[in-house]
Amino acid sequence: MRTLAALLMVGLIILPIQASAASESVWDDAREGVQGGTIGGLSLSLSESSTEYSASMEVMELSHVIEVYTATWCTNCVTTEHALDEAIGDTDVVRIHYHRHKFEAEDPFGSNGTEERWESSYGAASTTIGGAPRLAPTTVFDGERLHLGTSSKSDSLLNDYIASLGIGSTHEFGGTMELWVATSGATTEFSWDLSGMDHSSCGETEWRSVVDCPTVGLTAWLLFVEDSANFPEGSNEVGDYLHVLHDTVQLDGLSGSTAIDVPTAWDGNDLSAILLVDWEVEADILVVDDGYVIPAPGVATLLCMLAALVPRRRSPIPL
Repeated sequence: MRTLAALLMVGLIILPIQASAASESVWDDAREGVQGGTIGGLSLSLSESSTEYSASMEVMELSHVIEVYTATWCTNCVTTEHALDEAIGDTDVVRIHYHRHKFEAEDPFGSNGTEERWESSYGAASTTIGGAPRLAPTTVFDGERLHLGTSSKSDSLLNDYIASLGIGSTHEFGGTMELWVATSGATTEFSWDLSGMDHSSCGETEWRSVVDCPTVGLTAWLLFVEDSANFPEGSNEVGDYLHVLHDTVQLDGLSGSTAIDVPTAWDGNDLSAILLVDWEVEADILVVDDGYVIPAPGVATLLCMLAALVPRRRSPIPL
């Protein structure tokens, strides 16, 4: 009986680890030391002729968010973006392309705000993996899975991207994201409401009052993205650069209103405001009815339990 229990315990420990290793081998963690990612893609076109407009969507219905660090001189970026186009296909995604700005001689599209968001979100992981906080090309899926450069970790870069896209966001939040825009003359006021977002693991069961209700951090951002910007001087010869991020604004709190100086589109009238939320979750805990806090068991705990099940040879009784 002890042997059977030991085998079952081995299966509980080894199988999830093997599955995780198999799936995560084609990417790196985008947020070093953090369990978190990005939710969003709630977008409003700023080319509308009306003075007031809004958007609202259930969190679980939002699209994938794909963030790309690139530059108009980056020839390797052309390779990765073609692979990304093929991986996405008809999948509904929100793409945001950060262009190099600091110490940049050619690329005209980025800003201090775009660089600061990239570095604050992915700079630590990029430095650990590649030696610098801003490296083109870099592709990040849902703020969680980072792919640096053109080298693949499977049989092709395309399959790496397909794997990351297939995972989707791992967040467990429900509720609604809402965004409003009102213009009056030269003033543009943005309002947002994320106060209804909640972690789906917080709830009740028949035998305990709160289940795995973690400490959660949510940070709202507003990003200004141009659909297409023509720059024939780009030395990688792309010409029309898509999904160009011009500026970012970190919003104060989960709901509120603020006036923002909207950046000017490079050309045309195709600028959008995109509401994103960066999320972080601390280690899960269990809170039972009598108030005791029980940490969720880790691998070390399970290994100790396994060791306790191993039969021990009895010492001989001295004659």
